[in-house]
Amino acid sequence: MDLNVLTIPATRGRMGETDFFTANIPMGVVVKLFLYDPERMGTFPVEQRTQRALKKNRVPEIADYVLSNDDYLFSSITVSVNAEDLEFQSSELNKDIGVLRLPMEAEWIVNDGQHRVAGIEEALKSEPSLKTDALSVVILPDGGLERSQQIFSDLNRTVQKTSHSLDTLFDHRVPVNRITNACADEVELFKGRTDKERVALSIRSAAFASLSGLQRANSQLLGDLPQSISDTDYDEAKSFAVDFWNHVAKLVEPWPDIVAGVLRPAEARVDYLSSYALVLWALGWVGGTLGEVGGDWKRQLEPLRGIDWRKINPEWQGICMQGTDIVTRQPTRRATAEQILWKLGIGAQPQAVV
Repeated sequence: MDLNVLTIPATRGRMGETDFFTANIPMGVVVKLFLYDPERMGTFPVEQRTQRALKKNRVPEIADYVLSNDDYLFSSITVSVNAEDLEFQSSELNKDIGVLRLPMEAEWIVNDGQHRVAGIEEALKSEPSLKTDALSVVILPDGGLERSQQIFSDLNRTVQKTSHSLDTLFDHRVPVNRITNACADEVELFKGRTDKERVALSIRSAAFASLSGLQRANSQLLGDLPQSISDTDYDEAKSFAVDFWNHVAKLVEPWPDIVAGVLRPAEARVDYLSSYALVLWALGWVGGTLGEVGGDWKRQLEPLRGIDWRKINPEWQGICMQGTDIVTRQPTRRATAEQILWKLGIGAQPQAVV
């Protein structure tokens, strides 16, 4: 038995002109076998690198994901090694099913998955028992620097990050996401009028809001909700969010007309600032602020009825409007929220930011 060689079951496949192998490897072995030195890689000129620079802030995020979820999942990582260091022994059942011998001292390159490997390594420091969990690994024969760079480019060529709206729809682990989906189904203004796929709405969109915009507004309204939130606290936060938006929908012009079906969201966007995600975020921020202050928030919100939400209202100039353009940036979102609070009789009138 050669202690310097790892022998594992694997399958062999072919994609284009490339032979590759797929194996399930214990995570404790992954972090030892597929070493990646970000400090060393950072000393190379960019044209001599085989990977993007490691984003260190992602490592604890991945580690926390592993440690916080019993049902965590990772997609396969892709590595490459000199073809001379690979030995595949086919089984009698199928020539593409067999045993792969991996030299422990070989020069491996992580073509895709460096952050996952680094995050797993960090998680194992806190929970060593995870070392026996398996990670799917695709193994390619290495062809030198140019080939490794091409592999990295090819692997990322067709990758497209899902939209924030789809993340909100599909990621049920995050409490504010679940609450946002509940709001989209239970708040009259949002029911059937929420785009659950796109982040930004076109001027002619039939939707009133995107799920992404509503989630960001709820994040301001509810603050940071822990993933480990109790059922009681979750139900309370959800009830408050649904109640808040249903109530605000009665006060902000022209939201009651949209709910009643008298005015379409696309028509409202032509004239009203209140039909944009910027105001949704600002109202969430206002609601969160009132919650911190305490008191009867419904009574405190009553002056919303008297706000002129039309784009032509000169009060919005310098706050979130510049001429006929709506300016959406963090300072303008904050200034819009402060303008609303001032109209509610809370705080000072904000200064122009655009």
